Amino acid sequence: MADLKYLTALQPFILLAKNATGRAAADLVVQATQAPGCFVFSELLECPTIQALSETSEGGKYLDLLKIFAYGSLADYRANPDLPPLNDKQLEKLKQLSLITLASRGAEHLTYPSLLRSLELPSIRVLEDLIISAIYAGLLHAKLDTASQLVEVSSTAGRDVAPSEIPGMVATLNAWCKQCEDVLADIDGQMEKVHREAVQKKRDSEEYAKAVAAKKEQLKGEEKGGAGKGKRVISEGAEDGRGGYGADDDDGMDLDDASYGDIAGGNSWGPNAARRRAKGRFPPHGIGNKRR
Repeated sequence: MADLKYLTALQPFILLAKNATGRAAADLVVQATQAPGCFVFSELLECPTIQALSETSEGGKYLDLLKIFAYGSLADYRANPDLPPLNDKQLEKLKQLSLITLASRGAEHLTYPSLLRSLELPSIRVLEDLIISAIYAGLLHAKLDTASQLVEVSSTAGRDVAPSEIPGMVATLNAWCKQCEDVLADIDGQMEKVHREAVQKKRDSEEYAKAVAAKKEQLKGEEKGGAGKGKRVISEGAEDGRGGYGADDDDGMDLDDASYGDIAGGNSWGPNAARRRAKGRFPPHGIGNKRR
């Protein structure tokens, strides 16, 4: 929002620059650099009539002055003594803009002694007033640490970019893009590894489930086979006349040489006759009431 406000403040000068030439264009530079609320100048710099100032030595000085306000600092202005003199409003604005540049260079440039020296200020009171005016103008978000004599800057407004700074910015962005690509490649590799591990885990789980199912079927088959053998033993017992009971059954019956048919035919019980070992095993009509 602050950048939009600054652009809005610059719009009248851009419109005037379309028809300004020569001295009028130079005066327009002075008016823009001292106007309150006007802190960006690249759009004005791009105007053909302003660029035409470079065609004369006097006009070129005003073009260089506008470049200082666009992306320079007070130190850059002092380094060129041929530039036009600044009035009080221009000087205060250039110092405010220089604060943004110094803040971008690191906290060591934001100590009171360093700022007093860089901005050519006579006292701490004047320095604090300048910083407060920059904060109210939206150029800085900062706090004054009077105990440590330090300006704590959290953010600043953007300034115009000098053409000489563009290659460095491009290199920085390319390096950042390269780092992003490396990170994305690493993430893709990790995702592929996780996918492979998930597929292998699923395959192992399926193989394990198949092995368990096969083992269960094997055990069921063995149990069925064991149960069939037991039934066969009982059946054989029934066929040989023991009524399907095993040898250890207390209700079973042992037979001597005489067969059940002899007994049923009414033959007398001899010493080798069949002996009944359990009560109620033979039919009453075949045995009669004879007891031993």
